[in-house]
Amino acid sequence: MNNKQKLFCKYYIETQDIKIATEKSGYKEKTGIKLLNDENIKKYIEKNIQDNKVAKSDEIIECLTKIMRGEELSDEDTSLKGISVKERLKAAELLGKFYSIFSSKQDNDKNKSVFIVGSDLIRD
Repeated sequence: MNNKQKLFCKYYIETQDIKIATEKSGYKEKTGIKLLNDENIKKYIEKNIQDNKVAKSDEIIECLTKIMRGEELSDEDTSLKGISVKERLKAAELLGKFYSIFSSKQDNDKNKSVFIVGSDLIRD
């Protein structure tokens, strides 16, 4: 599979629209239809669709960061321009929980002493 075909697959996986995928990758729509019937292309698309169904942790963190900052998620998405303060604070809270910056517990287990109380003899 060449780079142009991989590009077509990438756009098809993102949009599930053959017209958009062919336009963005530089193919004609008829060629895109032929590509979708190719067994290697089908397998590649199916494998990558499965991989893309679940968001990875870095993707979630990036999205939450953009929401917190009121940034756009992508060049095509301008829906976050009117994001509320409440939504931005919620994103900040979720990021804080992920990074454990709001935790009141301190990890001082290394410096704790152990005392054994009792009159029984301790044997090795």
